[in-house]
Amino acid sequence: MGVQTIYMACIIGGIGLLFSSIVLGAVGDFFDFAAVDVFSFDVGDWDIDILPISMKSLCLAATVFGSVSMLLIQESMGVRHAIAGVCAYIGAFAVQNFTGFLKNHQSEADSLESICSRNYVVNISIPEHGYGSVASEEKDRSVLTMTAKSLDGSAIAAGTKVNIVNVADHVAIVIKR
Repeated sequence: MGVQTIYMACIIGGIGLLFSSIVLGAVGDFFDFAAVDVFSFDVGDWDIDILPISMKSLCLAATVFGSVSMLLIQESMGVRHAIAGVCAYIGAFAVQNFTGFLKNHQSEADSLESICSRNYVVNISIPEHGYGSVASEEKDRSVLTMTAKSLDGSAIAAGTKVNIVNVADHVAIVIKR
C-alpha cells in the first residue's frame, strides 16, 4: 500500500464521516457526543480548547492531512507530514473552538415556559391596539426579542418593564409589571 492510498483514505474517510453526519441524524448526535474538553481555558466569551478532540475536528484534520500531503507529494516525507500536520491542527483547532462558541451562545428558549419566565422590557414602544417589541433583561443569558402587543390593547412606552402572559401567532402578549 502506497502513501497516496493512505492519503486518499484520510480524505475519503474524513469527508465520508462528515457527510454521513449531515445525512443521518443519528450520526450527528454521535459527533456532538464525542467532544472532549482537554486543556481548555476561558478568554472572555470564548472557551479555547488547545487540544481539539471531537469527531468533527478529527474528521476535518484527517481530510486536511490527506489533502495537503497529496498536494505536497513531491516534497520529502518529513517536510510533507510536518506541513500537513500543522495545517490539520489549525483546521481542527478552528472547527472545535468555533463550534464550541456557537453552542455556548445558542438560544436557551426551548419552551413556552422558559420564554414566559424571563423578565422583559419594551424596546420598541407598543401603540394603542398595535404592535411593538420586547427584549429579555438577563445579561448572563441569551437575549430574546419578540414582537409584542399589550393584553388590554393599551399603549406601553419603551423602557417599561413587562411580563409575557402568553404567546399567540408568534406575538408576545404582555402586561406591565
